[in-house]
Amino acid sequence: MAVNTQAYMEQYLKIRAKNGRLVPLVLNGPQQKLYNALAAQYKAGKPMRAIVLKARQMGFSTLTEGLLFKRTATRFHARSGIVAHTDEAAAGLFSIAKRMYAHLPASIRPRCTSNSARALAFGDLDSSIRVMTAGGEGVGRSDTFQNLHISEYAFWPGDKEATLLGLLQAVPSAPDTMVIIESTANGYEAFQKRWAAAVAGESDFAPVFCSWWEQPEYRRRADGFVP
Repeated sequence: MAVNTQAYMEQYLKIRAKNGRLVPLVLNGPQQKLYNALAAQYKAGKPMRAIVLKARQMGFSTLTEGLLFKRTATRFHARSGIVAHTDEAAAGLFSIAKRMYAHLPASIRPRCTSNSARALAFGDLDSSIRVMTAGGEGVGRSDTFQNLHISEYAFWPGDKEATLLGLLQAVPSAPDTMVIIESTANGYEAFQKRWAAAVAGESDFAPVFCSWWEQPEYRRRADGFVP
């Protein structure tokens, strides 16, 4: 990813904070961990691939949407895809990207030629973001993507591995392409196997693990504790 990607996100992209306020996308500790893993792959000339095992509400989906948005709204001929486990989750993720576009400074905002429930297209750039729901027949198989966000993979319905393989085949194995798989745990299943393979160095995906305690807001002082 370009050197100025983090600066772009933190200066220009707005998100809705947990308190309901509109704030800049300033990376927290867990988000920075994922960003650094992807940046290292980019600098090494490798395709950007990461698999994230996370606690809830860490901001990984928001960061991924920020990365995906920047790589689509600032480039020609970019195709980006978001795939979630439910229609509701897909809509929630897509609303992040739509909010980023709505509050982007006019001086750098590309012209939007399609703003529907499932797609955001920038006609002058010939670039677009498309949102999909896992479980549908042939999801993403007819497309080519440069950027792909796989959300809550452990909770996908149906034959999730077959669906994912079809999506991964839609992304060229080339430098400057990006695939992020992120999920909370759901027992011993396809996501766990992919995570274990990444940890063992048996895949191209960098494993990124963040526990709840890595987010300062989830910590509380333990008063009156006697060891």
